[in-house]
Parts: sequence; structure tokens; C-alpha cells
Amino acid sequence: MKKNNQQNLVVIGHAIISCDCCIADSNGIMPESLISKKDWELFQKDLDESDLVILGRNSYEYFHQKKRKRLIPTSKIRDYYFENSDLCFFNPMDISIEKIINLYSPYPKKIAVAGGQRVYKLVFDEFFYTQFYLSIKMNQFMKNGQPFIDGLSTIQNIKQYMEERGMKIQEERKLDSETIQCSYTQF
Repeated sequence: MKKNNQQNLVVIGHAIISCDCCIADSNGIMPESLISKKDWELFQKDLDESDLVILGRNSYEYFHQKKRKRLIPTSKIRDYYFENSDLCFFNPMDISIEKIINLYSPYPKKIAVAGGQRVYKLVFDEFFYTQFYLSIKMNQFMKNGQPFIDGLSTIQNIKQYMEERGMKIQEERKLDSETIQCSYTQF
């Protein structure tokens, strides 16, 4: 059950995966061939409209724009620290994602979750999503790539995983000739 300050909170996840359900290659890097221009534009718009962005260390190092408030889970520190007003690192083993978000003033109205794999799982397991945009690059395969979530190797596995966490597909749309986006919402 959501607490009072979470009643109107919107938490949106974003991921683009290959047709074999990977978000990165075997080195943890998202290849250029996985990027869809339309998906990228929608993703950036949502990030710009969010009060807080949760992203993993690799994503932070690759996309470290200072204009956004960012929250980075990491096991490399104890507890948490604010590097500056728009950047906070926290160890989810020491402080819950809910507690760290409660430290923000004003409390965020919209949070975007930009991945990677452990960040998506952390939010699924320890917090919640109200929406999740999962884009699938239908012609892209990544042999030995890193999956969206460990153990999920088919689109059907992902649909079942989402349903088990209270999410269902609200809309499925074609973004371009190679990319389909599934919009999941909390039911």
C-alpha cells in the first residue's frame, strides 16, 4: 500500500531491449544498433519532465547530465551521500529506496527509472512502478548480452514477470519499422 506522500507519485520505467530480451552487450554497453530514434526522443522527454531520475552507475557514467536530479544505487559506499544538489548515491543494502526518496524536498511527483538491470529489479522488488515503457527492437539480437532482468529470456517471460508485479499492457504501438513499444500500467 502506498503511503500518503506516494499517493500521487508517478514512477515510470524505460527500457529498450533486443528481441532476445537484452539491454546491453556482454560488456554491459548498450550498442548503437539498439537505439531507436523515436524511443530515444520519448525517453528523453520523460526524463526532462521528471523530478528525479534513478539510474545505475554505468548509465550515470555514460549519460551524466547535470540538469537532472539523479539518484544512483551503488554498493561501493555506505549509507548515502549527496555529491551536490542534483546527485545522490545510496547503498540499497543500508537504506531503502523509499527512505532515500523521502529525503528529497520537495517530494518528487514524477520519477523516471532509466536502468540498468539491477536498478529495474530494485524498483520492482523494493518500490513500485506506475508505468513501464518497454521498447523491443525486433531485428536486434545480442548473443551473450545482458538481459533486461536476469532469467527472463523471452518476451512472454517478461509479460508474465510484469503481470506478477501488478502490471499489464495498456497499449502496444509501432515506433518505427524495427521497434515496438509496450506500455505497461499498474492494475
